[in-house]
Amino acid sequence: MVKKLIVDPSKCVGCRYCEMWCSFVHEGVFSSSFSRITIVKDDRIGLDYPIVCEFCEPAPCVKACPTGALIKGNHGIIIVNEEKCISCGNCVKACPYGAIKLHPIKLKPLICDLCEGREPVCVSKCPTNAIRIYPIEEIDLSINEEVFDQAYAHALKRHKELMKRWGIHVK
Repeated sequence: MVKKLIVDPSKCVGCRYCEMWCSFVHEGVFSSSFSRITIVKDDRIGLDYPIVCEFCEPAPCVKACPTGALIKGNHGIIIVNEEKCISCGNCVKACPYGAIKLHPIKLKPLICDLCEGREPVCVSKCPTNAIRIYPIEEIDLSINEEVFDQAYAHALKRHKELMKRWGIHVK
């Protein structure tokens, strides 16, 4: 069954445990630069929002790859063939959520692989249960935004929606 990560921004406290554990499991170091998940923070407005791969269908990152280094796997997960990748960054630019970044040393895409079928470490290590995993059929994947900084814009939009539900107007 195809699954995806779901974020509850009302529970995220910006601790970055998900980032640290993701980088440790995949790269052996605790560093947000090596993580496949990114916490967008803006302390001025109290924004803490995990940016995760949305497993789009169709996947714009796959379409943008000129060498075919990115393919959609059997379970909807994007698979990176590092040997075919030319480090052009087209996948990073094509992601509407800002969920892809390049490895700081190898310059290859860092894309969530849901911990290769195991329970995702970001889910198991999140102390507030802000990140959960659900079957993909249960959620709406549609969002079409063209923004300069997709990750910040996406997180800010969700944060504004949450604040509005709480009766707080954010400009």
